[in-house]
Amino acid sequence: MEVSIARRMLPALAAAGGALLGSRAAHAQGAASTWDQIMQTRRLRVGAALTEPWYFKDTANSSAPGGVKIGDVTWRGIGPSLGDAIAKAMNVQLEMVEVTWGTAVAALQANQIDTMFILDPTPERALAIDFVNNPILWYPVAALAKNNFAPTTWAELSDPAARSGVVLGTSTDQTLTRLSPRGSIQRYQTTGELLAAWQANRIDAAFMTAPGSDLAIARLRSGKTLIPRPVVAVPAGAGVRKEADTRWANYLSTVVAYYYNAGITQRFYDEYMAFRGLEPGRATAIQREAW
Repeated sequence: MEVSIARRMLPALAAAGGALLGSRAAHAQGAASTWDQIMQTRRLRVGAALTEPWYFKDTANSSAPGGVKIGDVTWRGIGPSLGDAIAKAMNVQLEMVEVTWGTAVAALQANQIDTMFILDPTPERALAIDFVNNPILWYPVAALAKNNFAPTTWAELSDPAARSGVVLGTSTDQTLTRLSPRGSIQRYQTTGELLAAWQANRIDAAFMTAPGSDLAIARLRSGKTLIPRPVVAVPAGAGVRKEADTRWANYLSTVVAYYYNAGITQRFYDEYMAFRGLEPGRATAIQREAW
């Protein structure tokens, strides 16, 4: 999940500092592996950072497709949908555990959750936890663009006439600056300020991720998702604890690839965007091969 570079590194580095100690403590206590715990408790604990379209609590308990009912809470988004599919395949109960993007690594280390979906694999996080080999999905760098905005490549955006906006300090900011250095780039402190500038026609393209653009279109009922070529995309991963027993990581890697290749993860995404009001067929492809 994209956050500013500094904010993304600090929690991971802090968690990495305690990784060795936590690992030694777990071994000293003879803790069961994640696979054994899931099989013994018949529970799959998935971390949930409340961020659309990945994790969302439907307080209205809508009956629209894509809802995952756990107790009296209806969850939506790729995280709950994928967790529900995996739990059913394993014949165990799904449990959603609320965390934040900054605490997800520590929650894995502390054995509070069994996996965290849509967690970007970074060198800092990989010091503290492992990631399954196959990505859950890919989300490309994209822009919420005016319908008549013509540039379609990074080279065409590298023009003073191309008015682009981006949130300051994000990895998207770095990408736009690197690939379109001559463009007219306006930087904003928050996504809200970025979208307000786009609505006020101060910029023609608001850069973010494709899912972010899809959500903005659903809310604003205007614009198009522009994915500049060549495509720059980030793999969304699944984090797991570092442990000698690799059965859980191997199984998760297999099923994540299965749902991705079968188009099921794409269906989860399409269902969420339809729930948010995006017209059928307008949701961005989250399969790299489809671009």
